[in-house]
Amino acid sequence: MAVISLHKIAPFEQLLSRCQQADFIEEAARKNGYGREDLPELSRIAGEVVRESGRKGSFTSKLLQEEAEGKRPVTVSVLTLGEGVDRLQDRYRERENMTAAYMAEVISNEILMKSYEAYDRMLAETTDYRVKEFHFPGSEEAYPLSDIGKILDMLGAPVQCLKSFCMVPRKSVVFYAELTREKGNACRSVCQTCEKRSCPYRREENRKGEQI
Repeated sequence: MAVISLHKIAPFEQLLSRCQQADFIEEAARKNGYGREDLPELSRIAGEVVRESGRKGSFTSKLLQEEAEGKRPVTVSVLTLGEGVDRLQDRYRERENMTAAYMAEVISNEILMKSYEAYDRMLAETTDYRVKEFHFPGSEEAYPLSDIGKILDMLGAPVQCLKSFCMVPRKSVVFYAELTREKGNACRSVCQTCEKRSCPYRREENRKGEQI
């Protein structure tokens, strides 16, 4: 499978560009308890994360199951922001600038969370499909954590899986996507970032979190 730079896939390129805009920075700040006085530094860090992601960040995907009677097509994908983001955080830690290191963590996580929506947009722009539901290794019995290494090998992704099942580069995700042609039933993102609070497919752990 081809490993494609994030900058060569329009929805991911748009996501990286948006990461340096005020609305993205303010949303990340609000979610993580930062005040307005932190916005300039958070914005600066976002620029560095985006620059490093543009150098080594990549995406690769494969159709794992064809559409058949009673079965939806399923894809499996790997997205990584690349080793440059890891090195950026490590440099901040070596300088004992833990504030900057954590800000890089915040921005990186926001990019990864919004990458699922970018993937759905990519499907909408290039196929007749949308994402019906996302699945992750280790989240369900049908998708064991031990699948991670096999998926990385199968896709030839520039990511390693350690014995602990952590991935290197650290800012990497592996996910399955069940696809559908029914646009009204599509999941454009993962439950944590989805605005459809009454969705019947919303995962139980996210429903509980909203009741607290």
